[in-house]
Amino acid sequence: MGLGIVEPRRRGTHVPGTAVLLQDDLGTKSKGEDEVVLVPRPSDSPRDPLNWPLWKKDLCLFAICLSITLGGIQSAILSTVNGVLLLEFQTSITKVENLSSYPPLACAISCLFASVLARMIGKRPVYLMSTTIFLISTVWCALIGKDYGSFFAARFISGLGLGAYEAIVLSTVGDLYFVHQRGKRIAFLNVMSLGPVNLSPIISGYVADKYGWRTNFWIMTAFTAIALLFIFFAAPETTYNRPVLYETDINSGVSSPITQDTLITDDVATTKENGSNVSPPPKDKERSTEGMDMHEPPRSYWQELSPIRGLETRDNPLVLLIRLFTCALYPAVIWSFLVGGTYVAWFIALTVVVAQIFSPPPISYTPAKLGHLNTFPTVGAFMAFIVMGTLADSTAKYAARRNNRIYEPEFRLYLISFGLFIGVPGLALFGWYASTAAPGHMINWVVMSFIYGMVIFTTVTQQSNTFAYLLDAHRDISVETAVFSVMLRNFFSFGAGKFLPVWLFKSGPAKTFYAIAGIQAALVLTTVPLYVYGKVIREFYHRHNPFKFLHVDVGRRMA
Repeated sequence: MGLGIVEPRRRGTHVPGTAVLLQDDLGTKSKGEDEVVLVPRPSDSPRDPLNWPLWKKDLCLFAICLSITLGGIQSAILSTVNGVLLLEFQTSITKVENLSSYPPLACAISCLFASVLARMIGKRPVYLMSTTIFLISTVWCALIGKDYGSFFAARFISGLGLGAYEAIVLSTVGDLYFVHQRGKRIAFLNVMSLGPVNLSPIISGYVADKYGWRTNFWIMTAFTAIALLFIFFAAPETTYNRPVLYETDINSGVSSPITQDTLITDDVATTKENGSNVSPPPKDKERSTEGMDMHEPPRSYWQELSPIRGLETRDNPLVLLIRLFTCALYPAVIWSFLVGGTYVAWFIALTVVVAQIFSPPPISYTPAKLGHLNTFPTVGAFMAFIVMGTLADSTAKYAARRNNRIYEPEFRLYLISFGLFIGVPGLALFGWYASTAAPGHMINWVVMSFIYGMVIFTTVTQQSNTFAYLLDAHRDISVETAVFSVMLRNFFSFGAGKFLPVWLFKSGPAKTFYAIAGIQAALVLTTVPLYVYGKVIREFYHRHNPFKFLHVDVGRRMA
């Protein structure tokens, strides 16, 4: 039992996700001389994204994150003008809230088709199509007159355009980065997704007050066009099917468990922990290279700009679709939704009801003042990125060093404690302080914003940690696990956006958020058994593969 993690009873086989992460350099025991073992191993091909220079990988991720940022802004762009829309469209508050609650539902639906398309034709064309749809819908929103039905349709289609950025981004990180590089990138991914959701009301509230709410969509149109150019020129295809030999984090074909002794006799690619970020490929020429063209010429920049390379797989699309729902059988996927996805869902639901809580008397905040409430949430999101960027990968490497230099995906779970010690108190305080407002007692928006920031800080850290665990524990099905987890999250977000306003109306802020805080505390505590028995679960599901049992196993994974 390493660091409290129970070992499977069956010995002698490698558990997918477990890998040697650190190697002592030249037999020394000095901590500073540790080398990070590159997991997975890069192939010799210049077309392998793992062999790309780090600047190219990070530029690709930035291009994708730019569209994710705009999607986050779009989701909350109406949160401060619900009262204005209510009067302008002469409709009910429920229909106005539908303009913000239905896009996540559309996104959940499009996730299914985006993931199947990405398997079949690659990720790049799906990113391009999604951003194009998002751009068209944004222009449509800007041109809306007084027709509520047309506005609702435009908002729904904008959600469809975000599907790819929920479905396949996590597997893109797996395509580009080694295990020891993923934590801070996933944190960056999540802060770019959730941080702007808080920044959006601050800016959009001011713009709506001064120039009208439609101006926000014209501004979004300009930035979305720029994002489409970034995707086209800076985000090449990352799908690459390297031989199983190199997939050291998911390869189960070895006949003995990973130990430091087997590492010493194995030629593995390493990089100094405090050295270069450019990873050398392995040089073992005696290993099998079946399925690999060792003389693949590198693609030129202009060749990489091709929108589509052709079919990436000939698997039946219906089988690929069924695979997504098979993920419901994996405990880690359900846990990811319960611990990380629900925090995001409550956060999205909060953007829907924030005007319901703070616009009516006695608080009576204007759209601009409602936007001010998002000041500390914005700071909290970026603080979460700094904390996760500092701790996510370093914590995993520290734990691996303590565990005889062997990495377990469960080492990603330590930072889940933020959800219990910061998120739960934040939710409870949010409800309590909002309930203290009275004609003779006005609440301080700075204090309210700070408490709100505690919730957002936790949301980013929870989503980052759960996604990192999913990617490391089940990278061979990272597309499916990410899609199913996000789909559950978005369906729950849609439901929460519907029932939370009613719950608030009947019970008030204090009772509502006390209950939510209690629910989240119980869900976060489910991480403890997952940490202890996670490796046993991974080994069991490897031997009893649900995809094989249901005959939906595909010949080659995409990522």
